[in-house]
Amino acid sequence: MTDSDTQHVDGGTGPLLSGRGLSRTFTLPRRSPLQPGPVRHALVEADLDVGRGESVALIGESGSGKSTLVRLLLALDRPTAGTVTFDGREVRPDRASRLRWLRRRTGVVLQDPYSSLDPRMRIGDVVAEPLRLLHVPGDHERMVADVLDRVGLDPQGVDLWPHELSGGQRQRVALARAVVHGPDLLVGDEPMSALDVTVRAQILGLLAELRHDLGLSLLIVSHDVGLVQHLSDRVAVLQGGRIVEQGATADVLGRPQHDYTKRLIASVPTLDGS
Repeated sequence: MTDSDTQHVDGGTGPLLSGRGLSRTFTLPRRSPLQPGPVRHALVEADLDVGRGESVALIGESGSGKSTLVRLLLALDRPTAGTVTFDGREVRPDRASRLRWLRRRTGVVLQDPYSSLDPRMRIGDVVAEPLRLLHVPGDHERMVADVLDRVGLDPQGVDLWPHELSGGQRQRVALARAVVHGPDLLVGDEPMSALDVTVRAQILGLLAELRHDLGLSLLIVSHDVGLVQHLSDRVAVLQGGRIVEQGATADVLGRPQHDYTKRLIASVPTLDGS
């Protein structure tokens, strides 16, 4: 391993993940050859912490800046302004080898469990891929079998292909791949929006179980207020690239202060159709 793999700064009692003053602007194509392209502000001066063992949710409408914020926090994009630290160590985009330490300590689950799995790879290889790419020592076959069992899949199914699984099973595979290397933080970008109601309930229970058993911190991007209510300790509400309200989930969802948050919660359908 290189120094970049092993270097570790213990942030002690501070937040595991922290973003301060994060902004991201994009220059759009020119409308005239005589004028510069217009600037779009995708994220504006966002501050966010994820504590150790804490679950934090980002909610807001499409285009509100949720995914942009996550990309900056995970060094998948470079902020126009602001800083990110993980366990006290500065995070900035760099070549893959120099970010291996961060990838080793984080796992990501995406929205569509089918498109996020390589259809040319068998399940065992899909789950083992982070172990190989991150140079994790140990018996990889045993680690894959253990994590498949943990997420409720038959370890004997390592030779199956993604298309042979149901949507719920594929998302369990995605979860297995995200935690097989023992990360500290699990990030879910709309992890259940592509699943039906019954399967979503199962995956919700699994996420809560994994968080408890593995001591994970969670950062969940979702438009599903019900999911947020059951899984997160704190919630941040984004509108137009700005965090307009954040705090304890019960407070923000139960007693929202910002008009946008109130409208967002009021738009959630209820059983009586109101």
